[in-house]
Amino acid sequence: MTESCPGEKFKGKGLVPSSCETINEEWVRKKVLAHILWTKGYLLDEIEEEVPLDLDTGQETFHLKVSLIIRLNGRRLVLIKCGPGSILARERAALALSRIIMEYQIPLTVVTNGEEAALLDTLTGETLVCGADIIPDKNTLLAQMADLKFIPLPGKRLKLEKQILAAFEGLGLQGECR
Repeated sequence: MTESCPGEKFKGKGLVPSSCETINEEWVRKKVLAHILWTKGYLLDEIEEEVPLDLDTGQETFHLKVSLIIRLNGRRLVLIKCGPGSILARERAALALSRIIMEYQIPLTVVTNGEEAALLDTLTGETLVCGADIIPDKNTLLAQMADLKFIPLPGKRLKLEKQILAAFEGLGLQGECR
């Protein structure tokens, strides 16, 4: 693997909000991505951006994108949901995403508006820590990997999590400008 400055791709481009009245999800995602590349020790190939998910509820299909996912040693460890405004409004939908996107529940979930964030335990829904800089750095996450659980979502909960996510999407709480 070639060593290079992980944030090189972003140098000189600056982070400028779009013309939307509010800062949109894309701008927040780029800001968070730059932060974790520059300060948290991750390489660009360890971060997945705008991961697609087709959510079929049986009545409707929603085409979703997960803002960012941190992947180490072949495992998705942290799902990050970015968007403007209140992070509390996105916690439940972000947990649902972490629970259904893989055959196992992604162990950690982060919701952030680029200024404040919450780190959640996906299995319990418990808030582990809140603050501006709560995304674990690479070394910390690697050290925690042995303690993380990669448990499938029980089948009876799958429908419920899909309904919760569809409700948030139907209400337009996905964080994009319209």
